[in-house]
Parts: sequence; C-alpha cells; structure tokens
Amino acid sequence: LTGVGNYRTLYERLAYEIARHERHNRRFVLTLLDLDRFKQVNEEHGHLEGDRVLREVGRVLAFSVREQDTLARQGGDEFSVLAPEADASDAEQLAARLSAALASIQVDGRPLTASIGWAVFPEDGVSPDALVARADHALLAGKRDRRSRQYAV
Repeated sequence: LTGVGNYRTLYERLAYEIARHERHNRRFVLTLLDLDRFKQVNEEHGHLEGDRVLREVGRVLAFSVREQDTLARQGGDEFSVLAPEADASDAEQLAARLSAALASIQVDGRPLTASIGWAVFPEDGVSPDALVARADHALLAGKRDRRSRQYAV
C-alpha cells in the first residue's frame, strides 16, 4: 500500500545492522512515528481516503531519508526509520526532517503531524526488541507530554 518495507523488513534489517555496528563499534538510530489523529481520517472520510493518506506518507517519508536508511510501515499508522551510522544528534535532525515532510500533507486543511520517538544502538538496547521497545517508550512519552501541554493551555 505505502511502497515502503514492512514489519518483517525492519526486523531483518535491525538484526543485520546490530551485527554490523557491533563489529565496528558504531551507532545507529531507530526512529518510530505514529501519525496523530489518523483514526479520525478513516472515521470521517473512509478507508479509501485513509489509504491515500498512508500512500502519501510513504512517499514523502521516502524522500526525507537517506538512501542507506530503511523505511518501513510497522502497521496501521505507524512507521519506522532505521538510520545506520547515526547518533542521538542525527536522530533529532531526522525527526525534524520527518515532521517537516509530514506537514506537507494536508488533512482537513491542517498539516499532518506525528509523535516520534527513537533509540540509539547500543546505548538504548542491543537487540531488535529492546530497541523497538525503547523507541516506542520515547514515542509514547512524547505523545503524553504533548497532550498534557495542549490541555494546559
């Protein structure tokens, strides 16, 4: 549907990059994205429109990552980017690039947004499951923080 890899692609690539980066004592970044309010798109405009938005997300994200990065759709409205030879500073820059790319997609006249979290190998984990869990934890923490700031205004 989206023209990007899937969950299996991500896990195969994670195993490969863990072995490679471990051998050379290098870092990489795993970034997870969860589209904000995507359920509303399907509920208010139907699944065909939701599928169109997901295809567009895949397209703009693919243009926002490096050739050596692995872009995958985790499922539903969740995407991931595996960025070899990257560190926490690169993760912040990547998240900003991905956010800007998503903002180019309009849904109901508003820019599309996403919650984003990341993990750095090996500091945040040395297995695929540990890295995904850490990135997911960061994503959820960011989502909760953003919601609390929205309600506090």
